[in-house]
Amino acid sequence: MKLILTRSYTRWLMLSRLFRKKAAPEAPCVECPLAACATGCKASVLRMECPIDDAHRLRGMGLFEGTCVQVIDSRNGMLLEVKGSRLALGEGLASAIKVLPLAS
Repeated sequence: MKLILTRSYTRWLMLSRLFRKKAAPEAPCVECPLAACATGCKASVLRMECPIDDAHRLRGMGLFEGTCVQVIDSRNGMLLEVKGSRLALGEGLASAIKVLPLAS
């Protein structure tokens, strides 16, 4: 009888430990300028607050609202990967693009 209780207790203890673990808290989803993203960050473009001519030029190169981008380099301006191609932006233009950082 003691052996049966020990096995069931051990099984109960393992299951309680398994279900007691809590998921790590997620980072809050807050929009930020593209210029604030670090190297390696993936983000989704929310809106472009740049002049209309610049916005049309960026949309022609594949950077538009809803596009997922990855920051390749953020030391001098921004080097982005957009749909398999690379796009370089200056600091002023990168700060006018609002993005939502994605979990990696």
